[in-house]
Amino acid sequence: MTTHAPTTDLTRDHASSLFDQWTALWNGELALATRILTPGFRIRFGGVPAGDTDAFRGPDDLAPYIAAFRDRYPAPGPRYAVDGTPIVDTGTGHVVARWTVDVPDPEGAVVTKGGIDMLALDGGRIAGVWSITGARRFAP
Repeated sequence: MTTHAPTTDLTRDHASSLFDQWTALWNGELALATRILTPGFRIRFGGVPAGDTDAFRGPDDLAPYIAAFRDRYPAPGPRYAVDGTPIVDTGTGHVVARWTVDVPDPEGAVVTKGGIDMLALDGGRIAGVWSITGARRFAP
């Protein structure tokens, strides 16, 4: 695992806010990508995602991927939410949290799944993410 040098002034509030913004990005607020991601941002999915996400570098690669992902579902699209309070390690610059996503199907039913993301922060922005998605909601 690559480690990132944490910002010396990283606070729990800022790290938690970045996780909230990360969630908002996946909810379709694509303009956040350039504000919250470093130019060399990387994402690693625990499962096998569609496309070569291991080759993504920066917000310009991730934002179109999220847009295309959201376009596969009927409106309003998937809705992500942080599940609980993020765990922040200001010493290493990492923040981890569970999340849920409500995914609509074509018939209007909604399936809830869960996941866990670990964000590596650098310079007050997200430099890397390791993401695990479950086939169901994680139990609290």
